Amino acid sequence: MKIIHRPSDDEIRKYRQAAYLAKWPLEKQLEAHGEAAAGRLEKLAAMTADFASIREALPYTRNEGDIDA
Repeated sequence: MKIIHRPSDDEIRKYRQAAYLAKWPLEKQLEAHGEAAAGRLEKLAAMTADFASIREALPYTRNEGDIDA
């Protein structure tokens, strides 16, 4: 018998939040948004790309038989 642990959505949210903050602490996030408001979009684009890669690395689990909504 093979046991597979599938983290709950709440666990995934916590892992993602920790990864977001490790990569982009709140000060850096605010700086990226401030610079974007001033027309300099480079940091915001980098942050968005980093967050997308974190979401890709930590997807929500789907069980067999789940129906796409």
